[in-house]
Amino acid sequence: MLPALPSKTNPELNQLVVDVIRSSAALGRGIHPLVLEEIAQFMTKVNSYYTNAMEGNPTRLRDIEAALHKHLSKEKSVRDFQLEHVAHVRVQEEMMRRLRNEPGLRICSRGFLCWLHEQFYLRLPPDMRFAKTMGGRLVPVEPGRLRGGGITVGAHDAPEKEGDIVSHLDKLEEFLSPEELVGPDKVLGMASSHHRFLWIHPFPDGNGRVARLLTTAFGVRIGVGENLLWTVARAFASRRREYDDHLAGADQPRKNDWDGRGPLSEEGLTRFCAFFLTCCLDQILFMNQMLKLEDLERRYMGFVGGLSNEKRVSKAGRKVMERLFARGNIARSEIISVCGVKRRRATQIIRELLDGKLVRSETPYGDLKLNLSVDMAAVLFPGLV
Repeated sequence: MLPALPSKTNPELNQLVVDVIRSSAALGRGIHPLVLEEIAQFMTKVNSYYTNAMEGNPTRLRDIEAALHKHLSKEKSVRDFQLEHVAHVRVQEEMMRRLRNEPGLRICSRGFLCWLHEQFYLRLPPDMRFAKTMGGRLVPVEPGRLRGGGITVGAHDAPEKEGDIVSHLDKLEEFLSPEELVGPDKVLGMASSHHRFLWIHPFPDGNGRVARLLTTAFGVRIGVGENLLWTVARAFASRRREYDDHLAGADQPRKNDWDGRGPLSEEGLTRFCAFFLTCCLDQILFMNQMLKLEDLERRYMGFVGGLSNEKRVSKAGRKVMERLFARGNIARSEIISVCGVKRRRATQIIRELLDGKLVRSETPYGDLKLNLSVDMAAVLFPGLV
């Protein structure tokens, strides 16, 4: 899988690294942290939507939200797609918990990558743990288990023997772990690790999902995606043919003495890294536009005003919703003063907002927080999905 990184960059690649770092640092400025936290939770669903779309899963965002609340379709094909989304979202949530709680966790290690694969497949029913070969034969997939035979992806014949797969995965950890990289190489490592993992293709199925989860974890570790406010899978899905072409280009063997020093083409890897970072920057800039405070607040107030005009929320409930955007959360006891009502009416307002799924509370008596629904997100982030 060498070279692990481009040994020589160019002005375009250098500028992309700078722009990704700089633009990601500006995301969400001025927005209350609790509101950003809610947006990040919603973006986990968006990430699942696009990463599963790349796997041929056509599920709507509304169906994903329903599945996360255990409302599954009676039609098996639709239900199976929903279960894939639930598995992806839950694995990403568990992955984020590990990243927060285990600062020494090495995300490029074989153990962590096998854990991601295992966690995804263990969340699927047994009848969905199969991979289909090019000949149409179904092959069982053991959660977290490396494949033991050959596999062809497009024109690329991935390493065949399990010992070779293990050796390449160990090199991935050695050369591309965020802990081993410094400066701009950290950002290049996020791009390169995505391809090199897919080149190894260590599992019989699920490699694309694991690669995109690895990329999410990498962004968190190096500080360009720790807020989870953007997802590169959105760009990959919309530019799928280019994505596949650049992956294939980086699969190519070294062409000549000017094409790096490893067995694989350094030129192909450099082009893939440029494409990857262009996709990242595209999504970061898109979300920067969506998260401009004044514009986001205007769209939010318009959404809440529309609910009020349609009598889907009371005038008092509207006051609470407007306050939530600025405050992030509101204690239940504050509803009396915010709305100028008595205790009984305050209880009715709270119930109205909870039943309408406009707010949520982590405990029966806990603070009210914004609940970013699919309907609200369609207004706040037009064109996101």
